[in-house]
Parts: sequence; structure tokens; C-alpha cells
Amino acid sequence: MQVKKFEARTMKEALEMVKTQLGPDAIILSAKELTKTFGLAGDRSIEITAAYSESTLHQKKFVESKFQQQDKEKFQKSTAKNQKQVMEKMIEAQLNKMNPPPKAAIQFNHKFTERKYIDIDNEEQQQSQNMKARPMYSSTVVTPMPTYQEPQPQSPITQVAQKAWDNMEVNSLKQQIESLKQVITNFKTLPQNFVASHPGSDYGVNYILSPYFEKLAARGLQPEIAAEILMKAQVHLSPDKLKTESQVKGWIAKFILDSTEVVQNTDEKFQLFIGPTGSGKTSMLIKMASDLLLNQKKKIALITTDSSKVGASEQMKIFSQILNVPFLTIKSPSDWGLVLTHIDQIDHVLVDFAGLTLKTEEELHYIEKMTPPGGFSIRKHLVLSALSQESSLEDVARRYAKLKYDDIIFTNLDMTTTHGSIYNYIRKHKKPLFAFGIGPQVPEDMEYATPERMVDLILQITQQNTAQEMGL
Repeated sequence: MQVKKFEARTMKEALEMVKTQLGPDAIILSAKELTKTFGLAGDRSIEITAAYSESTLHQKKFVESKFQQQDKEKFQKSTAKNQKQVMEKMIEAQLNKMNPPPKAAIQFNHKFTERKYIDIDNEEQQQSQNMKARPMYSSTVVTPMPTYQEPQPQSPITQVAQKAWDNMEVNSLKQQIESLKQVITNFKTLPQNFVASHPGSDYGVNYILSPYFEKLAARGLQPEIAAEILMKAQVHLSPDKLKTESQVKGWIAKFILDSTEVVQNTDEKFQLFIGPTGSGKTSMLIKMASDLLLNQKKKIALITTDSSKVGASEQMKIFSQILNVPFLTIKSPSDWGLVLTHIDQIDHVLVDFAGLTLKTEEELHYIEKMTPPGGFSIRKHLVLSALSQESSLEDVARRYAKLKYDDIIFTNLDMTTTHGSIYNYIRKHKKPLFAFGIGPQVPEDMEYATPERMVDLILQITQQNTAQEMGL
């Protein structure tokens, strides 16, 4: 028994494909509507799984080979019942042709007025021998016995062939039944390999929710996190609601909203910006300084400990002059004394650290040494780029965990359309979001993180609404 799948736009087309390709004896194992799009038009499709016998398929191909193209098409379009009848008749005719029954005739014996069956071939041979044995001058006139033809009863050879053919069909049917039993027996032990091949099936996601699994994965969510959301939706939503798009999307949005932790207040005296090279620490520090100064009316000071990057100190100095705020470069722990003498006059001190990989104990010791002295409230912001690969983010999280940072800032949101890595990070490492860098403008392109913004980034609600308003 062999198994094959067919996909078509409608159930009728799918059944026609099964009948045309596998013959009238194919067994339909399952039929389901696929939620993925079919073809360029984007229609839904029907998938049928059918089982068939190799012997039946060979018989069908043999019969089709005897037809002209036009007759072959008529045969394929006929009903399964008609196909089976035609196949049986043609195969039986072929068997009779290969093993023809002996000629038979009925001989009338005038003397006893009775009929008996004789073999014509043997009788003709016997008559020929008798004629040769008689002298040519005999006056006896030999009149051939009258014979007459009538429909023949089935000869023993034909009966044997028919019985063999019937036995072959029975054995084939038995094999099909046994194979089907085996498939059903193994169905529970091997469900994913046989039927459940839809997206998310490996994680137990129902096929009704597979389109949402694909969309969440396309937005950057890791498969296990996307599956976790949808598996909980399967538990909390009724079967009717699972079929309603608005209900499912609403539930996903609420789940992301409730599971996104953000920082509400930033009253700490020292705000430290740490992270790998190129993550955008300095830009985020300047944007936050501008917001604190211009929008929140706070007194601030800018400090950098980065003496290795060319131009880093000069860049910070220029921004401090533009904002008209104090600026200082810390080169050793003793330099913090200059800051502490004026600390009471300042609300927030924003400190920029050099980009480090923290692959060595020396780099870790450097950050610990240059951290402001104890006795003051300190918040450490780990700055990461939304452009980073998942593997890079995981590596950074592992290395910077030694510094016990408090929250995360993600930059470069405007340079990517897949923001699932942000949600992956906060779910896996249990760290709250602090802010987002959404562009190059200062201070406009900085916003404090909210759960609503996280939902919008993943589900792209604003982007879709804008496209609808523009008629796209």
C-alpha cells in the first residue's frame, strides 16, 4: 500500500486528480482545507491523502495504454465505477486471448438422435484419416455429419483463469486492508510525520493557528516563543473563537502586552550606558540628556570614561556645549572626586562607557573600577542594536550578565522591520525594557518603552493601518 497527497482548489478537483492518477480503487484517508494560500491568486486549497495499490495502478496504466488519446481522456473522466468495469472487462479479454478455450461442436447422431460434445480438431483429423483409408473407386458416398455452432459454455481453462483472477483481486484487497490497518495502528505513534505537517505542528500548534505561527516567526519571534503564545491561546479560547481572526489577534496582543515588562521611573542619580561597540550608546545618552533637560527640566551632567575611541571625548564635549551642561572625562577612579563635590546640584549624571566585549577579566575589571563610588543610586542600561543577530544578542547577554545590568535599550528600530528579537530577549532574560532609539534625530528619535509599543512592533498594527489609509 502506497500513500500520496494531492492539493487542488476544490474538493472536486482533488478527487478528480486521485481518480485520474491512482485509479478507481484508491482509498481516501483524509481530506482537509489548507489555510495557506494556493497559487498566484492566493486562494485556499484542499489537500487529500489517498492510499493505493501498486498492482491496481499497473492494471490502470495497462488499460490506458490500449486506448487512443481521445478514448483515454473519456476513460479518465468517467466515474470510478465505470473505470473499474472497463478495466475488468479488458483484463479478462486479455487473459482469454492469451489462453483461448478449445473449439467445440455439437454432433448429431442420426441413429440414436442424441447430442454429444466432441473436439472439432480431433474429429476433423479422424475424418481425414478415414477418407484416406477408403479406396477411390468405392461407391459408398460419405456424407459429412451435420454440425452446428452454439454459444460455448466456459471451458475448464477459462474457469481456472477466472478463478485465478478472482483470487488475485481478493489477495490484493486483503493486502490493501492490512496496509490500511497498519497505517491506522501507527497513526497515534507517528502523527507528525504522517499528517501534522503544518507550520508549528512540531510544537503542538493546531493547524487552525498555523498562519499566526508563520506570521509571528516572520516578525522575528523564535519558534518556541511563538508556539508558547499560540498553545496558551488554544487553551483559553473556545474552538469557535480560534476560527475568528479578530479574536485570535486580540488574544495574542493581550498576551504580549501582559508579558512585556518596562521601566516606569528613572530617579537614580547615576545613569550608566554600557554595551558592545557600535550599539549606539553615545547617541542614546545624548537623546536622553536632551529629554531630561528640555522636557523634564532636570539638571544634568555628562561624563565619558571612553578614552580609547578616537573622537569620543570631543563628541561628548560638543553636545554638552550645545546643551549648556557640565562635562567631564573620567580617566581614573580618583577623578570621581571632582564630580562628587557638585553632586548635590545635579539631578542626573549620565555616564558613557567604552564599547567592550567583556571577553577578558581585564575588561570586566575596568568597568567595575570606573563605576561611580557607592552611596548613590545607580541604574545600568545595556544598549543593544535591533539589527543584531539572535546569536550575537545571546553572546552579549551572557557576557554582560556579570555586570548585573538593570534594563535594556534597543536602538536602530528604524533600520529593520523584524523586531521579534526584542521580545525574545526580554522573555528569555527577564529584563525590562527602558527605551528605544528609532532614528538619528536628537532628541525626537528616542522614546521610552511601553508594552503597547512592543505589541505594535510585533503585530505591525500602525504600519497596516497606514497602508489601508493610503489604499495599499
